[in-house]
Amino acid sequence: MRRPDVIRPIKLTTTLPEDIRVKLDLHLFSDLEDRVPKGAYQKFLIERIQEFFDSRPLDVGSLCGLPTSAVVRGSPTTIQFLETCLTTNDYFKRGTFSD
Repeated sequence: MRRPDVIRPIKLTTTLPEDIRVKLDLHLFSDLEDRVPKGAYQKFLIERIQEFFDSRPLDVGSLCGLPTSAVVRGSPTTIQFLETCLTTNDYFKRGTFSD
């Protein structure tokens, strides 16, 4: 009998600035348990890291003629749609917003 494929976890230790840690604790806190639930940090970080690798960036600032960068992230499909809309719609070309 073949064993199921399992991606084994590897321990990662890091430090966060105190203000970021407080925000994270408040976000993950469970009123029901009166604490941050076991595994909540791991689940949160895995979800955010997976979102990062599953998304791609787009600098809409350059597409709209803005002098500064304005980067958004989204799924490849969403970013492709947004890029197509911004490059084919006269409303956004070269930063001119006409009626």
